[in-house]
Amino acid sequence: LLIILTNLPLMATKKNSVEPSFNKVYRTDRIGDSYHFLLLNQKGKYFYLFTNKTATLSSSELKSSTILKLLKKKQSWGKAFYKNGEFILKNSKLYTKLLWKPIKILSDKKIKYLNKIFYLQ
Repeated sequence: LLIILTNLPLMATKKNSVEPSFNKVYRTDRIGDSYHFLLLNQKGKYFYLFTNKTATLSSSELKSSTILKLLKKKQSWGKAFYKNGEFILKNSKLYTKLLWKPIKILSDKKIKYLNKIFYLQ
């Protein structure tokens, strides 16, 4: 135990807080035959989509209330799961408001959500 304590730094350094790019679409790499999309806005809302109907989406498409109809026009077969809600900032961390799922900002171009890494498109 003494060895562990001596290897710890004497002063904790504060990590620079990184903010996400708001109103920009983040997407995972291809997982199986599908992609996951995520968008955060400055008003505390998030938009999430899991689909194999497309590999790219604009921010206006992802925020659209008719996203499932738009996807049907892009490709009639396949799966799509859409969810939106609010996120909150608590103790310098982001969480979805309803289910308290963490949204971890890894960099200004990378986010981790639901154990998946999302990259800025």
